[in-house]
Amino acid sequence: MAILSSDLDKKMRLASLLAAVVLSNMKPILTKVMYLEGWTPVQLYFVALLVMAVVLLTHEMVSIERGTRWGMTKHDYKGTIIDAIIGGTIGPVMFFTALSMVTASESILLTSLVPFLVVIFAVLMLGERMNKQMVFGGVCILTGMVAALWADISAFTLSTGAMLLIGSSVCSAFSTIVHKKYVKHRHLDSVVFVKTMISLVLVGLWLYLSDDKGLSFLNMPQNVWSVLAMPILTFLLPFFLFFRALKKTKATDAGIISAFGRVIALMLASVLLGETLETYHMISISLIVFGIIFINVPLTKWKVVPSRLMELGPLRK
Repeated sequence: MAILSSDLDKKMRLASLLAAVVLSNMKPILTKVMYLEGWTPVQLYFVALLVMAVVLLTHEMVSIERGTRWGMTKHDYKGTIIDAIIGGTIGPVMFFTALSMVTASESILLTSLVPFLVVIFAVLMLGERMNKQMVFGGVCILTGMVAALWADISAFTLSTGAMLLIGSSVCSAFSTIVHKKYVKHRHLDSVVFVKTMISLVLVGLWLYLSDDKGLSFLNMPQNVWSVLAMPILTFLLPFFLFFRALKKTKATDAGIISAFGRVIALMLASVLLGETLETYHMISISLIVFGIIFINVPLTKWKVVPSRLMELGPLRK
């Protein structure tokens, strides 16, 4: 009975990871749909942060009432502020802006660069060592990126959307290492709540100063269900599913799930948005799958697992 219970628990964790990865990678698809309703990239991300802030605030109030201690130190706040600026503001704004210029399929492929960048930053900033398996995985991912961008590379150009997605991936990976290095607080939900609130303020200021309408769009009639669906389904739900399942899941299993979750998301982008998958898409995702599986081994000193969700939440093992 104990063995059966253990197998069921493992299957449930893997199912949670798969659901989290697929939902997180549905972000480009839902975002594309909302752009058709007239949303701008920064407006959409601001509203997503607003919904997340309300949900996380409620969650934190319930946790405090149950006796959970806050416990964040000045050191934790320093790391969280840096994380919020880079990984909670600049990176996501680049990502949502890029989605107005590229297809959802391309965004799924190009953001697959994150695990490789996490390893590079971990080696440079945390003193981790890169082994042969990671090198091979990195080569596969980079080759997959070349395949995805072959049309641009062959023309000796790189589209603005592609550059923004690569920049967003750099910010995402860097913020993961910043969190790992500076934030020691173990109550992850509190850290994400603080990061979300800081990001909300920064993006709100960005919107207020850069957009003629400022925040007045909030007074306009909105499709409430689509406004709630995007942040809850692609940010919050994946966050809670992923990081709770990751605690008791092997890095290799997480890597396999992360890789194939992207394949499913790519197929969904084709079916739901009618995007045509070319031969180079299939070559790219095949290389990326092998790359993520090979590169996703835990770095021993800081227990950094390279494969992660993009915009929300630091990565802990």
